[in-house]
Order: sequence, then C-alpha cells, then structure tokens
Amino acid sequence: MVEKFKIGILGVGPTGGILAAHLAQAGHNVVLIDIFKSHMDEIKKNGLKITNLKEFNAQFEKKNIYYSIDELQNKDVDTLFIAVKASHLEEILPKIKNIVKPNTTLISLQNGFDTEELIAEYVGNENSMRIVVNYAGNLIDNGIIRMSFFNPPNYLGVLTAKAEEKAKKLAEIITTAGLETVFTPDIKKYEWTKCILNAISPVCVTTRTTMKQAMEFEDTRNICREILREGIEVARARGINFEPDFLDSCMNYLDKAGHHRVSMQADIEAGKQSEIEFLNGKIVEYGKIEGIQTLYNKIFVSLIRGCELPSVNR
Repeated sequence: MVEKFKIGILGVGPTGGILAAHLAQAGHNVVLIDIFKSHMDEIKKNGLKITNLKEFNAQFEKKNIYYSIDELQNKDVDTLFIAVKASHLEEILPKIKNIVKPNTTLISLQNGFDTEELIAEYVGNENSMRIVVNYAGNLIDNGIIRMSFFNPPNYLGVLTAKAEEKAKKLAEIITTAGLETVFTPDIKKYEWTKCILNAISPVCVTTRTTMKQAMEFEDTRNICREILREGIEVARARGINFEPDFLDSCMNYLDKAGHHRVSMQADIEAGKQSEIEFLNGKIVEYGKIEGIQTLYNKIFVSLIRGCELPSVNR
C-alpha cells in the first residue's frame, strides 16, 4: 500500500495544478495555496478541471483551499511542492520557513537552475528536493487547465542521501496518481536537460509563436538549435554527461511539443517578471565562469529584460 502524506501545492497554475489534480483524484489529502482569488474560488466551488490530454475534474475539500501562505499556519502539511515562479523564491521562503512545521519537505516544482539549493539555504539539504516534470499545460479559464503534453517520466531527486527514502515514496505516490515519476540520484542532469529545453522560451515570446510554430519555421528553428547548443556546451563543461547526439534528441523532443504557449509568454503579457534569470540567464552566467561564449542566450536574456520594462502610455 502506498504511504500517504498531507501534501501542499503552492502555486496552482498549470504545473502545480496538474500535479494537484492527479493527487486529489487519487484520493490524497491535498492543500492548495494561491493568491489568484477567482481561480481558487472556482476550484473551491466546482473543482479543478483538466482537459485535452486527459479529461477529469478533481475535487478538493473546501477547508483545503487557501489564499495565502499565512493560512498554512498549524495545518500540518508535511510535504509542500513550490510551483510559483522561481523569481519569487527569495521573497516567499522566509515566510514558508516561519509557518511550516520543522522537517517539512519543500520540493521545487519550478523552471530554472539551482532552485533546490536556494530552498536548502532556508530549510536544510535534508528538507529540500527537486522534481523535474515533463508535462506542460495552460490555464485557459478559472478552474480549467489544458494539459498540452506529457513525455514521461518525471524525475525526483534530493540533495542528500538522508532524504532518499521519502523521495522514493513520493515518486511512487505521483506515479500511482497517473504521472509516472522516478527517483534519480542524478537530478542535476535532468535539471540541465529541462532548463536547456526551456531555453527556447524567449524565442517563442519575442516572435509570439507556439513551440510548434517556432520549431517549424526554419529561421526560428535554427535560432533555437543554437540556443540549445550553447546550453549543452556549458552543461558539459560543468560535468553533465550527455550522449553525443543529445542536441538532436532535444530537437526531436521539442518537435513533439505541439501548439503549447510557454509560461514566460503569459508572464510578459501580464506585466510580470519572468524566470529568464533562472533559465537563459544562468546559462550565460555559467558560460562566463567556464569561458564559453553564449551569444544567442545573452541576446535573448537582453530582449526579455526589454519586454519586462513597464509600458508607457502614449
């Protein structure tokens, strides 16, 4: 029998919402936390609906719908998945540390590099994990998430062997809930893989294309390939062992993404800060350390920073 935990999901956008819905549908006690009131009100009233790739409506106890981190006080959540944007981590981690009980496991369910290390600075290595998911979706209305694709498995890893037992149990729980997930002792390899794949996001944002459109148009496809090539070169310089044909494998993976709109585009359109510093920005940063030119990544970091500038009424 699979052991059950009281699981919190902080951030009920596509990534956090898809996981939350699967866990709730499987009968787990899932707490949702998000400041998006109308979205949470709809979930509280009618559940969280997953469409497209899968079709089901997950129900949550009304008492498990929270609108702020403060509401976690004394709620005995023992596992908390953090699915808010990585750019908010340093803001929210002190609040989380002051509210959750000692030894609560915090799991980064985010894009970007090194988020698990940042979490560990507040709660220790034994209480910090990282999950790299290979599914994606879009929030199409309050309480409704369109699941675009899932290329299993997801990968769950830890910073210390002391946390391995719980990580393996959590991987089993998520798998049984319908999202195949495996424990890995080499989470950094999969973290780099996911971040390199996500590094094409700025191309989609600046050209206002879906992933499929960006990959099918020759000019943008070539740019995406160069962005990936730079990321792979930096990763190898930092000790990540990829297969010789890894670049081609990445391109083939992205060819299957379909008409998915990257989350960075939603951030820019909403006037929010993107995760560019945790994605292409990190490739540029580590490239500089390793003495590797990352011109394509550097250009798109600058372009996204420009997109983040406040608009001027004319």
